[in-house]
Amino acid sequence: MDVRGDRRPVRRLDRVEAGALVALAGLSVIVLAALLTKGRALTGADGLLASDQLQYFTWIRQASEHVLIGNEYDMAPDHRVFLHPGFLISGLLHDATGISVPLSYLLWKPVAVGIAFGATLAYVRRLLPAGGQRYAALVLVLFAVMPASWLVAWTHWGGKPRQYTFDFISGEMATTQFMWGYLMTAIAVFLMPLTLLVLERWREQRRPRQLVAAAAGALLVCWLQPWQGGTLALIVVAVEALEYRRTRRRPPLAALAVPIAVAIPAAYYVILSHVDDAWKLAGESNAAGSQATWSWPWWAVVLTLLPLAAPAALAYRLPARGWQELAVRVWPFAALAIYLAPVGTFPYHSFQGLAIPLSILAVQGVASRWSPRPVLVVACLAAMTLPGIGHKLSVAINSIRAAGDPYFVFGGEARAMDALERDPRPGGVIAPAYAGHMLPYRTGREVYVGALSWTPHWAQRVQQTQALFEGPMGAAQARALVRRSRARFAFVDCRPHLRDLTALLGPLVERVDRYGCATVYVLRP
Repeated sequence: MDVRGDRRPVRRLDRVEAGALVALAGLSVIVLAALLTKGRALTGADGLLASDQLQYFTWIRQASEHVLIGNEYDMAPDHRVFLHPGFLISGLLHDATGISVPLSYLLWKPVAVGIAFGATLAYVRRLLPAGGQRYAALVLVLFAVMPASWLVAWTHWGGKPRQYTFDFISGEMATTQFMWGYLMTAIAVFLMPLTLLVLERWREQRRPRQLVAAAAGALLVCWLQPWQGGTLALIVVAVEALEYRRTRRRPPLAALAVPIAVAIPAAYYVILSHVDDAWKLAGESNAAGSQATWSWPWWAVVLTLLPLAAPAALAYRLPARGWQELAVRVWPFAALAIYLAPVGTFPYHSFQGLAIPLSILAVQGVASRWSPRPVLVVACLAAMTLPGIGHKLSVAINSIRAAGDPYFVFGGEARAMDALERDPRPGGVIAPAYAGHMLPYRTGREVYVGALSWTPHWAQRVQQTQALFEGPMGAAQARALVRRSRARFAFVDCRPHLRDLTALLGPLVERVDRYGCATVYVLRP
């Protein structure tokens, strides 16, 4: 059976493809739209973890002011060493036009949607015949959420910890979740199939600009997401080796341009992790299993992958007639190798993009054995997408309601942060972790506690600031903590259960400025 797609360029979208694009665009803004209906000012975060997006905003502000990015969560002297192309573009846009930092990041959303849809469409058109097979793969890549996540949640099997594990695994694979706050991830993931397509075209036509484009794509993939860069390099090396084994023709030496391009940002990240304290800290904080909830039992991984991996296994019975057919077969094993590699941090991100090859192979595998009726195909696609998307939306809603991270900014908080930004006196801010996520990008000041991976002794500082701002920390301990933090200001946000610090800090307070429900304490140097 020939399962190869059509290589001829097809520019027009049919109704199913256009519908998929509209659905992806709509889902990408659904959380943001729900937040807007509340009628409150927003921080701009629209992901399941607002703290991640608020750190991106901090990086954008730093990029706009200094180009290079440092750690704003350690209250230590600035040491800026991180260059990020996406955040630099946002920073330059913020600086040149005056648009807000969150908007300069949210403008990447249509870019991410366009790249994700265009890359998926190009890849399924290359590897699958027109019609139902191509449509099924397109829907699975863009909208599938592994059923284990919502089944575990709905049956309450194992309680919250197990639900978190399955949500974690499925979230790393779900395209829709990338669109909720993780726009650089979406861009990096879907540049991978585009890079593979361009490299394949270069192998056939040997036009230098095609090789340059493939190398540039590989470099950008790794710069934005090192895990996907490593996966891409492994795919190219493995496919060239398999091609040599099959044909005995020496691989083109110039094809090494792709893994070499990947190696450049990879080496940059390795150097950062060895020479910069913030990156050393991030490496320790993001190490596998460094948090109690970061655990993927092998059986949980298997149960999550099974609905796609089982039918995908059938596709390996089919002959791989070309370079791209080999690449899509190698891809899942390359991602698994990155996940199991004893180097690097946060291996869970290696699963990002895994839905692309597994979905295509699953469709090929099913089509190689059966010709299911359209109604059955539609039912299976609905089961693979609709309950999972509904579950992810409910998780997002619960995250917003829990108010663990700031999605909204109250008027008093905005005025207080504006005053901190204007204040000419240098110095950092001690605040609850909740406010610490938004203070750096709103004020340009460092905070005592904020992003998990970049705050020294994060858990300890969270507990300390919670005891300070909520109780029961006494005056002596409170004053010792504030002195030790080297903060010039203390910030109390608008949550109703926070304490008035005037008497608690006593002689350390130089002035108290109240902005409705928020308060700024100017501390004596």
